[in-house]
Amino acid sequence: MSIRKKPESLRILITGGRAPAALDLARQLSALGHTICAAESLGSPLLRFSRCIEKFTRIPGPRENPDAFAEALQTVVREQRIDLLIPTCEEIYYIAAIKDRLHGCTVLTDSFAKLTALHDKASFIRLVEAMGLPAPHTILLETEEEFRALPEKDDGRKWVLKPVYSRFANHVRLYSPGEDMPRIDVSQKNPWVAQHFVEGREYCTYAIAHEGRLTAYADYAPDYTAGRGAGIYFKSCGRQDLYGWVERFVRETGFTGQIAFDFIVTEAGVIYPLECNPRATSGLHLFTPEEGIDRALLDCSETVVTPSPGGRPAMITAAMLMYGAAADRTPAGFRHWIASLARGRDVIFSPGDWGPALAQGRILLDLWREARAKRVPLKEMTTYDIEWNGCYESFGDGGDRFSRRKSGAPPAGGRL
Repeated sequence: MSIRKKPESLRILITGGRAPAALDLARQLSALGHTICAAESLGSPLLRFSRCIEKFTRIPGPRENPDAFAEALQTVVREQRIDLLIPTCEEIYYIAAIKDRLHGCTVLTDSFAKLTALHDKASFIRLVEAMGLPAPHTILLETEEEFRALPEKDDGRKWVLKPVYSRFANHVRLYSPGEDMPRIDVSQKNPWVAQHFVEGREYCTYAIAHEGRLTAYADYAPDYTAGRGAGIYFKSCGRQDLYGWVERFVRETGFTGQIAFDFIVTEAGVIYPLECNPRATSGLHLFTPEEGIDRALLDCSETVVTPSPGGRPAMITAAMLMYGAAADRTPAGFRHWIASLARGRDVIFSPGDWGPALAQGRILLDLWREARAKRVPLKEMTTYDIEWNGCYESFGDGGDRFSRRKSGAPPAGGRL
């Protein structure tokens, strides 16, 4: 694999260190010779306990206090002499809005308008349709009347209902004609989408791009998930049709940063995108230091960095133990689960870096305490302080394809 230039050793700041993907990325970059710092609004994120970071700084949560978050991040960048800032979770939307204020530091994100348009499940599908690509029939619901009228719009097919801004399949509802309609709170401040259910195989992709040029790519089929939510077992598939779809989308949007998609591929081979996450995701676990993902992040490779063929699957072992056995309760399913456990590499435990694995009990306890204090369900507390749920206005064309839903910058203060 040819290289444009060898990446220099940089001081890299990673935010969103609560996510296993952020921990894995930090370990890879540290192994490649870079100095890693971390900034987080949770007191006990996974990354805090890793030996691969030089310094951890706790900063205010952007959702409740965006001004304090911006000021603290500027201080970290300046005082720790950061060369490159890599957001990994939903704090990326707040960082994109202030990236021009982070002087002397490269920020790996696209514009705020583009990121929020892709995060929005309705405007993302409209963008896909505008490219002439297949997409599941999707209806934006902004009022109770629009929701109650949904049965009149069906053709006997099942609907998937989900908030325009949501993650990890939180709040997803399924509705089939003839059933009682689910109870959901729909309004202009809390819009939902109704999307035709598509039969097929689910796939996820993760990529890195610079100004429309793909520099890293990976895909996997989520054989095991935490309930209906996030994947917990990651095995590279190497589908060229999905690669081509992602390459085209990135090129036509001129995208810069990390970007991930969820797809359904039908038996006929038709690719239907479901949603987009313009940030880091678990696809990072498919890479190892040997591939040199820093070259993709810094746009130093002439070719696209991909996971090595036949690489060992990655997994979140604790989640596999909790959810994996229930995925298929047949004897064959149980045997497959045992074999998957035996093959998989735990993304939290790492020889020589025991801290994150040993700290999981403390992390869960601290998270439970914060969830109890805020009266938020434990699962939702994992993203509560960094979520971007939009400054929502009605669907309309703002003059360019990345502002169809008018979404302003974060307010000066207070909760969104």
